[in-house]
Amino acid sequence: MNYALDALWWRLTDPYVRDLAAILTAPPLWHSGFELSVRALLGETGFRYLLDLNDYPEQLQQSVNNKQPFAGRLGFYAEHLLAFWLENAPHTELLGHNVVLKNAEGQTEGEADFIALFNGEPYHLELTCKYYGCLSGRPSEMVGLNPNDSLLQKAAKLKHQLGLLNSESGRKILSGLRVDPQKMKTASIVRGVGFSAKAQPVPTEPLNAYGWHGQYVEHWTDDIFSDGHEHRYYVFPRMNLLAPARVRSQDTVGQAEICAVKSGIVAVLTQRPDGYWHESQRIMKTDTDVS
Repeated sequence: MNYALDALWWRLTDPYVRDLAAILTAPPLWHSGFELSVRALLGETGFRYLLDLNDYPEQLQQSVNNKQPFAGRLGFYAEHLLAFWLENAPHTELLGHNVVLKNAEGQTEGEADFIALFNGEPYHLELTCKYYGCLSGRPSEMVGLNPNDSLLQKAAKLKHQLGLLNSESGRKILSGLRVDPQKMKTASIVRGVGFSAKAQPVPTEPLNAYGWHGQYVEHWTDDIFSDGHEHRYYVFPRMNLLAPARVRSQDTVGQAEICAVKSGIVAVLTQRPDGYWHESQRIMKTDTDVS
């Protein structure tokens, strides 16, 4: 699936709102078994609220500006956007963010991303945004631009995180928030892009066959640039990876500049009537010279 072509991206223009929308509406990169649905995230009126935020983004912009630069960590930025939503959306209430769990000896056991109410029902949420690829598209081989960061390792860590509040210290945290542990639901929000050499890899668990998919390349070859359409390109700064690219002409580069990129994530761009260049495809390029 090419999520960048969703009609939503024709409507949303504010960069922070676009990033928030990607967290709320993108398909999961892999199946955790505890996915929180887009319907639950948006609620009955959340989509209208998202559009209102786009038209009047000052509150969200101020919230982000107060927290920048997020130590250069995309995950911190994504968590802040979701926290804003949970605090302000009509159907949600944020009870806790980055809740630290400690055992009886005072040792840290872990940290729960979010404890929130959805229409009055309590949830423990874990958010992760990742970008993994390999030639084959097999989850067992998928890694990030940092080859030590693998999909299966992250999936295992997420599974552990989802069980944090089942501990004695977790139950004490919930009691302090006046939440009945027996009524607590656990859910994940897994976002990101999976890359492979094939147009769409053969679905293999836990990878989501309908997730956001891009092209994985080890070498820049002529066939990458030979679809007959006029394109420009954009090399993503790490903090801009969440949503499909929408950039000004002066922020784009040509084929020659892209061929000089040894490692990174790149958007293939097509110009739309609004004058901006919009992402039509995403590519992960890895440096094969790194040993």
